[in-house]
Amino acid sequence: MVEIKEFQPLIYNLEKLKKLRVEFKDIICPPYDVISPQQHRSLLRKKYNFVHLEFPKEDKKNYQKAKIKLSLWKRKKILLKEEHPSIYIYQHKFEYPKNSNNWYTRTGIFCLIKADLTYETILPHEHTKPKPLENRAKLLATLNIQTSSPFFIVEDKKNELQKIISKLLKPQYLVLSFTDYENQQHKLYRIVKGVKGISELKTFFEKQKLYIADGHHRYKVTTEYLKSIKKNFLMGYICPSSDDGLTILPTHRAVQTAHTLEEIKKYFEFTEWDGKSEVSIVVYHKGEFKVASLKKEYQKIYKDILDNPYFLLDKILCEVEGEKIRYEMFYHQEIREVVSFADKYNGVAFIMESVKKERFFEVVNKKMIFPPKSTYFYPKVPAGLLCYELDF
Repeated sequence: MVEIKEFQPLIYNLEKLKKLRVEFKDIICPPYDVISPQQHRSLLRKKYNFVHLEFPKEDKKNYQKAKIKLSLWKRKKILLKEEHPSIYIYQHKFEYPKNSNNWYTRTGIFCLIKADLTYETILPHEHTKPKPLENRAKLLATLNIQTSSPFFIVEDKKNELQKIISKLLKPQYLVLSFTDYENQQHKLYRIVKGVKGISELKTFFEKQKLYIADGHHRYKVTTEYLKSIKKNFLMGYICPSSDDGLTILPTHRAVQTAHTLEEIKKYFEFTEWDGKSEVSIVVYHKGEFKVASLKKEYQKIYKDILDNPYFLLDKILCEVEGEKIRYEMFYHQEIREVVSFADKYNGVAFIMESVKKERFFEVVNKKMIFPPKSTYFYPKVPAGLLCYELDF
């Protein structure tokens, strides 16, 4: 059972921003874990950008500066607490691939979600790492706000959730609409407590599980913090699995050493790739792309992961190179980037297929954890739309 409810988040004061001549596209930032150093420096130069709270430099001094800035923004009414408990519908329209004129809209909801430290009704698909957990815990304890939401998926095979949400997408509920620097369009609708559709939402979730798509560190840190302050609801973003805009990109990988290719030839047969057809694993080395297929003598050995290319490649690479290979690989969503990396070091690139939604649920329902960097949910939910005071 998943319990959701309305909440009163902190939001940017649109009237104040207008007086300050600040556009909302200069307010939002990506979640902290996908902000590059260059992008971080650029965002920090924007006076009211949410990065000042989402991703201050990771030390005690800067966390305190972020706390002072948060207090200042609240005092000057840059940030306001919403008057009425509400659930928010968020629509994110994006083009993929870029310059393709193929447009998608992902629609989900922001709400409060009852924490589950047992991970029985809220299921992970990635491991967490100590250092990010430590940093986010310190920031959370300093600011006492959730700066950005974990991103959850819920199975919606019969389109029930989509239908409920679509009925609530009324013009009178729209509170924010803007286009960002990547020409992605954002709309936020506020559904105030008491509106009929909210009870339907709550009923729907009572018989569901949630799956963490993004934000495993944010979820774990927040739930543990909530336990320490004797609270049990956190802010989350939930997208139905049936949504056409729910996009999982492949994450390709590359290694610096050419000998890795020789090592895995024991396990794989290689054939020519036409550059178009979708296959599980394509191996690139010195200008050549080859389809990698597991040899027959190993298919029985690896039968449990034969249809899961990320598991299969991870297993074999760890066997020939040791688990350290996971942390030495270069990961990227663009083929050209991993190919360029391989060429630079005379190494090997692995072109991967994307994880299908059905396979994602199948794996996670078995309580299996994907190898590192197997999924990339695109686009990321920006930070700065809403934030939530955890102890008030």
